[in-house]
Amino acid sequence: MTLYLDIIWLLNFLFDSLLLYLTRFILKRRTKKWRVFLGGFFGSLIIFAPLTPFAMVSSTIFKIFISILMVIIAFGFKRMKYFLVNLAVFYLVTFATGGAMIGVHYLMNFDYNLANALFLPYIQGFGDPISWIFVILGFPIVWYLSKNTFEQFENVKIQADQLIDLDVFIFHQPIRLKGLVDSGNQLYDPLTKRPVMIVSLDSLSEYLPNELRSVFENVNQFLDDENVVPVEWMNRLSVVPYRVVGQDHQLIVTFRPDKVILYQDKEVLQTEKVLIGIVNQKLSSDDTFDSIIHPKIITIAKSQQVS
Repeated sequence: MTLYLDIIWLLNFLFDSLLLYLTRFILKRRTKKWRVFLGGFFGSLIIFAPLTPFAMVSSTIFKIFISILMVIIAFGFKRMKYFLVNLAVFYLVTFATGGAMIGVHYLMNFDYNLANALFLPYIQGFGDPISWIFVILGFPIVWYLSKNTFEQFENVKIQADQLIDLDVFIFHQPIRLKGLVDSGNQLYDPLTKRPVMIVSLDSLSEYLPNELRSVFENVNQFLDDENVVPVEWMNRLSVVPYRVVGQDHQLIVTFRPDKVILYQDKEVLQTEKVLIGIVNQKLSSDDTFDSIIHPKIITIAKSQQVS
């Protein structure tokens, strides 16, 4: 029998890539799609392991090692907890998908003898016909059901606090951010009464002039010498008092963007009545979000859309 390794490799590549992609979807990781496919490509190379003279490539330990490298390639290694969560969910998705496909197989009462009679003469060398039929037909069904199940779970889990995409425009330059709508954020500018959303300095640093970054890092520098601020930024900056747990009488430097566009559910909301407060710290340890959105911003944007 002729064995078409290229076809079997393609099957494994697509399967591994889809498993990594589903893991990315569940965890809401902001990794590049090409990294997901690169991880799937690396994992698919294991089908060539039996052709090598090394016995260890068929061991369970080697397969676990390959899966670890797949996860690192797809999502990176930022810290041990981040990596272990990625790996655990990847295994969960793999076992759940495989188990679901076996369940579909028995539910449909697939007749293996009938499959041999009808398909085997035509697809010998392309792998097990059951594998082909249920990967091609079963995986999309399992993918759809799994994706929708996790979406419903997430909608229940994330209610008042939710993640949304948004674009902040600075001098007409759009900057894409991931924001957490936090009902606990009640920061307003006491003068203009505009709500303030908090953004990590790291996510905006490449769009800010060097002298302005130092102002956001140290508010006292702005208070002591306003000349450090570029002229075009002078009418945009302001200082707002805010409170941090365990600390009182804190100040934060804010700026007025051209506009902010929020993508919530299937709505596109826009408002200019907002201030951006910059903090010199990471807002999420695993980079799930890089801004904290005042819920009033969404309310204002919706009212502007209606009017």
